[in-house]
Amino acid sequence: MRILKKYDIKQSVRSDGSKRYWDFFFSGYYKGDFFIWKLKPELKEALEECGLVASIRPISLQRAFLFAWNPDNWDWKDLNENIEELYKTGKATQKWSCKSHKSVRPGDRAFIVKLGTNPKGIFASGKVVSEPFLSQHWSGEDKLVPRVVIEFDILLNPEKDPILLLDNLKAGNLKNQTWTPQASGISIKPEVLGELEEEWFEFLRNQNISHNPFIENKDLLQTYLEGSVAQVTQTRYERNIHARTECLKHFGYSCLVCDFNFEKHYGNIGYQFIHVHHLTQISSVGKEYKVNPIDDLRPVCPNCHAMLHKQNPPLSIEELKDLIKNK
Repeated sequence: MRILKKYDIKQSVRSDGSKRYWDFFFSGYYKGDFFIWKLKPELKEALEECGLVASIRPISLQRAFLFAWNPDNWDWKDLNENIEELYKTGKATQKWSCKSHKSVRPGDRAFIVKLGTNPKGIFASGKVVSEPFLSQHWSGEDKLVPRVVIEFDILLNPEKDPILLLDNLKAGNLKNQTWTPQASGISIKPEVLGELEEEWFEFLRNQNISHNPFIENKDLLQTYLEGSVAQVTQTRYERNIHARTECLKHFGYSCLVCDFNFEKHYGNIGYQFIHVHHLTQISSVGKEYKVNPIDDLRPVCPNCHAMLHKQNPPLSIEELKDLIKNK
């Protein structure tokens, strides 16, 4: 409090009126169920001037593992479908071979690195959501290998999207980690994980797939770039997964047409499952545009989502609600 008073610093105030203390010294970001605090640069500089940085040795208490993907060995045929699933539902999973099957546990952090031909680097992250189990080898040989199921929070297509290249993982403690493992599912050293999370976070932010963790409801008017057109065999339109996240923070996970809630109906298996509908169809815009999570997006169940798109242009949410009411 003396520091705040001396330098006339105004504290951040939460929505309930209470004051924040930690964000005077730290900034940070969410990773799954965890919030990662980062010492502010100016405070770090002050500690360096006082010669105190050497005595500070941050370590990660969370375990993490590096899983490898080589397209030359295994063709991930449903990669694009997994990416779309993650966007639409907030969840996508894939089973992965794991060398460290004796130590990996549900909840451990997971990063996926692409090997083989260029580009090489990290293109996905998430968490382990299963105990290790035996499954057939990817080659089809008559042998079993230990695997785990990974639930992604970020999933990119290395052939179409920028990825965190291996050249960016050669500084600081990062150079002490093996990034091109011979076997998938090796342990990431605890002293490396913090720097890896920072590097990954900065990369995602630079690619416009990051968000401000301190955002308040009233600040949700910030916009997100969507509709970045990429030419492949046909035109596809990129969608910003964090615009979806902010939409659901505001509206919740019940369908705004029929009020169906998957968790209430199915229990834990339906937790946070819902589609997000664009009121403005980005394929009709034909260029990058700014989407407002509150003004432009709405949560809807898959059935109502399909009915909204039953015609072109799509029905409005109010029109579909009227059809249900007057059926």
